[in-house]
Amino acid sequence: MDPVTAENAVGADCPNPIAAASAAPLQVAHGCRKTTRRVLTRRGVMWLGQTCNLRCYFCYFIDRIEDHKHPEHAFMTLQKAKQICKALREFYGNTAIDIQGGEPTIHKEILELIRYCREIGLIPTLITNGLILGKPGKLEEFRDAGIRDFLVSLHGIGELHNEVVRVKGAYEKIIAAIERMRALDIPFRFNCTMSKPVIPVLTQVAQKAIDYGALVVNFIAFNPFSDQFGHRRADTVARYADIKPELTRAMDMLEAAGIEVNVRYLPLCMAEERHRKNFFNFQQLSYDIHEWDYQSWLWTMMMTQMMRDGNPSPLFRLGPGASRIYKGGAMRIRDNYEKHPLRQGVKFAAQRALARIYQAARGMPAVYREEARRRAEHDCGYKYAEACQSCAARNICDGFHGDYAEFFGTDEARPITGIAPIDDPLHYIRNQEKVVFPEDASWAL
Repeated sequence: MDPVTAENAVGADCPNPIAAASAAPLQVAHGCRKTTRRVLTRRGVMWLGQTCNLRCYFCYFIDRIEDHKHPEHAFMTLQKAKQICKALREFYGNTAIDIQGGEPTIHKEILELIRYCREIGLIPTLITNGLILGKPGKLEEFRDAGIRDFLVSLHGIGELHNEVVRVKGAYEKIIAAIERMRALDIPFRFNCTMSKPVIPVLTQVAQKAIDYGALVVNFIAFNPFSDQFGHRRADTVARYADIKPELTRAMDMLEAAGIEVNVRYLPLCMAEERHRKNFFNFQQLSYDIHEWDYQSWLWTMMMTQMMRDGNPSPLFRLGPGASRIYKGGAMRIRDNYEKHPLRQGVKFAAQRALARIYQAARGMPAVYREEARRRAEHDCGYKYAEACQSCAARNICDGFHGDYAEFFGTDEARPITGIAPIDDPLHYIRNQEKVVFPEDASWAL
């Protein structure tokens, strides 16, 4: 049995399986249920290419989107996309996938890819800006192809949304798409990036989710990942202290309406105590069943899996050497593999065998936690304030994003005190009710 499958099957990643099992799942819309049981996610992700019909100023990949000569700009072929999906399903054991671009709805063969994912048991979601989905007949095509739901990017209200995505009329089109989703009873969720101009309208975004019946709302900190480092300015980055009051009001509205709400990449001290269950740093992320499995995510974010040309890189698992393989660069790995297939094949077979032993010895939660810490510390340069040293949540919180600390410092840190030090990443999030889609019920409930 695959390590991820085995781990979820026995519930070893749930610190309190008796309490989790006794919590009766609540029925919600679209045949979904809610649960407080925490298991490692089985959702994968793929990037079809950085071709997009918007130009959001906070986009992780804006340089690749605007540079038509970048190797990751053009959409990959359907054949390559299928290869990646097959690897996610058969090697990594993923049962669902977030497909994104750029903008995946404008890929010419996206409907065929959705059908293929359904055929192999990889239930598809599209992360989309919704720009074309309000057109007559479009959503029906995606529904009939087998789409499960849409994760819709709503980054403001009215003209503010248009300014953020830098396309006139985008807001009217995304609202038309959401209205059509509601009319056709197609599930959808919201992503909202909390850049500075958007903070005053977070409650209005929450109200849209309530009015239209979104299942989930994700509020995402405007932090730099990948190519985003050169695009943050003082007029677009909000201080955490300014985010907190508006975000608190928005979260209270959504929870009162029974809508799942998640906040990603903010220090835990930025949450009121009642909302800490909704805050996901890297250590909590792999227990959000709507988020991505670290093992397959590490593989799909390698350059060869994100560009049009070239065969996918050799498959590997988290374990000794995995981070070095990743940092070595997918282009070099692929080239070496194609030049010396036998030698490289032996190398990766040995690495996978070693990873299995490592996972069995350390346990999957520990392996995933180590990967989470690497991502926070090494990939994003998170820093702890002096006040963090006395915080009870220090061991399960990433602290302040390195780029943010350079902008504003870390004086906003307010240590959580009066309780014993916490070393369980699930300490808070195990109290959150999460939406479970019908296809995920066998392993998530």
